[in-house]
Amino acid sequence: MSPCRACSLAAAVFFLFLILAALPIEWPLDDFAEYWAAGRLNASGHNPYEPAAMLQEEREIGWQHPDPDMMYNPPWTLALAMPIGAVNFQIARSIWLPVQLVITLWCASTLWILYGGSPIHRARACGLALVWMPTLIALRMGQLSPIILLGLVGFLWALARHREFAAGTFLALTLVKPQLVALVWVPFVPWTIVERRWKVLAGAIGAVVAASLVAMSTNPRVFGQYQYLIASVPPTLTFESPNLATIFRAAMGTASSWPQFVPTCLGAVLVGLMWFRTRADWDWTSQLPGLVLISCLLTSYGGWAFDLVVLLIPVLATAARVVRNGRRAIVSAAVAAFVGVSGAAFAMHAARAPQSAFLWMTPAVAIACYLLRRRI
Repeated sequence: MSPCRACSLAAAVFFLFLILAALPIEWPLDDFAEYWAAGRLNASGHNPYEPAAMLQEEREIGWQHPDPDMMYNPPWTLALAMPIGAVNFQIARSIWLPVQLVITLWCASTLWILYGGSPIHRARACGLALVWMPTLIALRMGQLSPIILLGLVGFLWALARHREFAAGTFLALTLVKPQLVALVWVPFVPWTIVERRWKVLAGAIGAVVAASLVAMSTNPRVFGQYQYLIASVPPTLTFESPNLATIFRAAMGTASSWPQFVPTCLGAVLVGLMWFRTRADWDWTSQLPGLVLISCLLTSYGGWAFDLVVLLIPVLATAARVVRNGRRAIVSAAVAAFVGVSGAAFAMHAARAPQSAFLWMTPAVAIACYLLRRRI
């Protein structure tokens, strides 16, 4: 990105922040509240994974539920949450929304170019990203899922420019929710070793270590506190995730959480074999859309509607290919598929359907992308 363009984006974020901060907005107390509260606690040396402490912080911004909204993200995520918690909730939320928007639009524009879309149609790619139902839900809730999208797209962008350390640093951003795109990491590690991409590996490791040190700088016991939360109240049992892993655990009829990791483990074997067979011709740009689809389908927990903003990668990769093909019938089919999936998801959200009901979205996107590519 040129310095001029970077300055323009920074100015746009600042201008939008000023507008939002000046307006009397009653921000929804959704997931952003947990990041704000956890960051605030950790910065002051307190336990961000303690329910009573989290509830007390969230009460100060109007949280009315009897239980707190807990942050289950790993401690290195606190390197992002601590600056958020350093200011009051209204200001923090007014900053975070413009940042989310800029991230999403940059990712959409970059994906479009990476997958061969014409530069004159970048605005259309951005429009698709903004009317994708998971995008709007993630923006409304102040979710971290656009950070994961940034990590994946930034990884491809940096590799295309031979900025290997930056590529690894970008990919490390996906570890704010390591379970969501865990299968992307299965070929990444052997690829860096076999191809001797030590700078990429160093970038990923360095980013995680640096973020962990930031979290520990004010709270040295934070990793132990996180381990205790995960062991005592595992998220795999706390949440009914809209994925195959939850269905498998329910079918097993067990109170243990181990069945939810079975689909991810099987997927890891499958992806590992796929990399081994194609390692000589492995290309991240062509492989990443499929890896994202498989990861979301087989994640151990999560994969909620707002997490599926990462599906913009296969969606926009397919859209660029469809537009390049130019056949009216295929373009019409692609538009119908996108409108059908996103529109149905919006209707379900408006009807307050439970998150478990969104299980169909990832398979629907996978099938639509596969059929469109077959027709092309």
